[in-house]
Amino acid sequence: MDDIIEFLRESISDEVLSKSERKSLKAMISEHPLDEHQLNFLRSKNYELANEKVTASNYNFILDWVKSANSALLIPPSSSVSDAYFSPGDACRNVIINQINAATQQVSICVFTISDDTIADAILTSHKKGKQIRIITDNDKSHDEGSDIEQLAREGISIKMDRSPNHMHHKFMVSDEKAIITGSYNWTRSAAKFNQENIVLSREANLIKSYLKEFDQLWKVMENY
Repeated sequence: MDDIIEFLRESISDEVLSKSERKSLKAMISEHPLDEHQLNFLRSKNYELANEKVTASNYNFILDWVKSANSALLIPPSSSVSDAYFSPGDACRNVIINQINAATQQVSICVFTISDDTIADAILTSHKKGKQIRIITDNDKSHDEGSDIEQLAREGISIKMDRSPNHMHHKFMVSDEKAIITGSYNWTRSAAKFNQENIVLSREANLIKSYLKEFDQLWKVMENY
């Protein structure tokens, strides 16, 4: 819960709670389900942070910030089957990282490229914690400047590569056979900073089963990195 409190602290410090930040806050909570006692504690923390920052000149902003922050805590987002996230902004990146961190056993990643170091760091940390990480990616992008694929392979993560004349252009990930994220969002820094992209997070069982079936079929025919 410390990461959520730090997120709230940073948000109120810059006096902005954007739609992207509200999405990110909901994503953080959804991947770390909280009981009612913990949610009440966070609501109290919101008021504590507000009291620390409020002045005569920023009173209206602080009031709106408290309302927006508390609205994200009314209903645990984990009860939702699906949700959508958009870039530019951190919402898509955060939901990817939160899903990787929340997994307890395995993460199956099938993406065109990985060059966002914060995502790569989350993958590597999960690998070092003993989670089973499998990655399928495209050969054309793996040697681009900034690609994290070689580093992840050196650390012992299982990676398979599409070496066909065509592209392996999927962008999806299944965590613990419980959640799927998919969408146009490339796992790159420019996607977060500049591009109009999207990710859908779903816990719908049949959808997860379909994506896992596709992943396993690709895993069988792809070459080792």
